[in-house]
Amino acid sequence: MTKNNRNPGKQPFPRENRQEIPAEVSLLAQVLDQVSDGIYITDTERNIVFWNQAAEKITGYSQDEVLGKRCADDILKHTDMAGNELCGKELCPLHRAMQTGEPLQSPLTVKALQKDGRRLVMEVSITPLRSPSGDIIGGIEIFRDVSARAELEEKKARFFSSLSHELKTPLSNMQGYLDLLLAEDAGPLNDTQREFLTTAYREEQKLSSFIDELLEMGRFEGTEYSYRQEILDLSGLLSNLARGIKAAAAKKALRLETDLAPNLALFGDKDRLMQAFSNLVGNAVKYTEAGEVNLKASFDRHSDQVVVEVADTGPGIPEEEQEKIFEMFYRLDHHQGEGTAGTGVGLYIVKRVISNHDGRITIQSAPGAGSTFRVYLPGFIKHPEEGQS
Repeated sequence: MTKNNRNPGKQPFPRENRQEIPAEVSLLAQVLDQVSDGIYITDTERNIVFWNQAAEKITGYSQDEVLGKRCADDILKHTDMAGNELCGKELCPLHRAMQTGEPLQSPLTVKALQKDGRRLVMEVSITPLRSPSGDIIGGIEIFRDVSARAELEEKKARFFSSLSHELKTPLSNMQGYLDLLLAEDAGPLNDTQREFLTTAYREEQKLSSFIDELLEMGRFEGTEYSYRQEILDLSGLLSNLARGIKAAAAKKALRLETDLAPNLALFGDKDRLMQAFSNLVGNAVKYTEAGEVNLKASFDRHSDQVVVEVADTGPGIPEEEQEKIFEMFYRLDHHQGEGTAGTGVGLYIVKRVISNHDGRITIQSAPGAGSTFRVYLPGFIKHPEEGQS
């Protein structure tokens, strides 16, 4: 595990694997050995051919213990934060990178096994390894221990959630008494009393909405490290979302149009993506007073991405504010009105969820011309005979 245990004469790549590793990479081995992040390299069969000193320190496994072994064989045993195994399966991010030839667009948070049996929270970056001729000959994983940060975020989220619940309880009681008073269960009201109580009721509803969004924020932050990777039927997820929000659109006399390509699929967390797309479509309905909301989904074969588009005929967003709307607690002043109170965490959550799925989100908008949000996510077309998730 320590530098003293390493064989100073040992080659950075075992002799039997050296023909699979380009000379340029072998020359970099001495540099990679000094990097503070853990680094290991595998061949296309996921046999470990390089293991740096930081990897020894973080995991407890020495170079001699791992070289030549498959990374899934009783070594790291990566799982997602919900405990679902990733190693040795098609969900393995290293396997996917070598299959697609593309690196992960953003770091992935997983749990990894230490030699002593403890689980660490790791932030990993993965890229395929190519020969000088361009052929994929392996994969590289760079990882760091973020267990302390994950624990701190979890504690913060628990406090956030607990505080929100403490505020929610008295508000619920207040709403109950206001309902009784407005229903005149405690006696008849004159016009002035009704006006005052109605104002108090409306303000209570706004505050209750704020607390609900704080609770949502607490749940999001508390489970940010708990993404569950599975093959998702995105077409079905979006179809269910459209059915669920149809009533809200009809209540405002808005047309809800959908154009969803069939059999769209991706690797991801179903609950998180539903939360993100619900926020996007919900905002479109919430801030559009007349006209329509469109939900579209298609597949771009050139980039192997699914593209989800949410468009509305709402008030639009000035160009100078279009990046700010994804910041936590940012609110557009001209969007605040009757029935539109909120804390401004919805789009922040959307961007974080999309980013954590190696995706990106764009906006096209102008004041008075509505808004169009487009989400790009790595995906594929799933053949019906493969079954649905």
